[in-house]
Amino acid sequence: MRRTTAGLGCWLVQPVYLLVELLVAAGASAAYSLRDDTISALGMLTCAPGHAGSTVDVCSSAHAALGVAFVVFGLLRAAGAVLLRPRLGAGGWALAAVWLWVVSALFAAAVGLVPVDQHPGWHGVVAVPVFVLQPLAVLVTAEALRRSHAVSRGVAVSGLVLGGLMVAAAAAFGLRLGDPTWVGALERLALWPTYPWLAAVAWALLGARRSETVAKV
Repeated sequence: MRRTTAGLGCWLVQPVYLLVELLVAAGASAAYSLRDDTISALGMLTCAPGHAGSTVDVCSSAHAALGVAFVVFGLLRAAGAVLLRPRLGAGGWALAAVWLWVVSALFAAAVGLVPVDQHPGWHGVVAVPVFVLQPLAVLVTAEALRRSHAVSRGVAVSGLVLGGLMVAAAAAFGLRLGDPTWVGALERLALWPTYPWLAAVAWALLGARRSETVAKV
């Protein structure tokens, strides 16, 4: 019971990451654009262009907060997946989902440790896998939940739809990395759906657990 509660908590708080990122963006220089500049630009220690196709410097005064958020919420995603493993269903789909969350989350956490303006090479090494593994984690988790009937069909199907959208956005983001516009929007479309969807899954699992408890009583 405690294991499940802790896992649900790890996933329920995931949307808070979005609040942190938006607050950091609000505190960045006026040149920063959610539509055009990358998320990594908010973690830069120095003032530099917000993405490869830009010539306008972005200054992020709260870069440390974003770095900490990458690490903390990444580790929480991984921990939640491990703790909730029994609730995701039996078989290979659930196991694959857990591994995808753990590996993608560790890469995401590492992003916070290697700012793009300080360690561009290592930043790319740890950031690129996130765009592949995180959308796949959503897709595989959704399929595991669909097969196990652990949550409502609507929650599972929403994960399949969002995961497909994230994969397409990640591919488009990679193709537009050197372009002057829409880089930030595509990056966020590739990653942001993860956080509210995990919270929705956790809420659905919580509801299912309460129903089981009532049935036993």
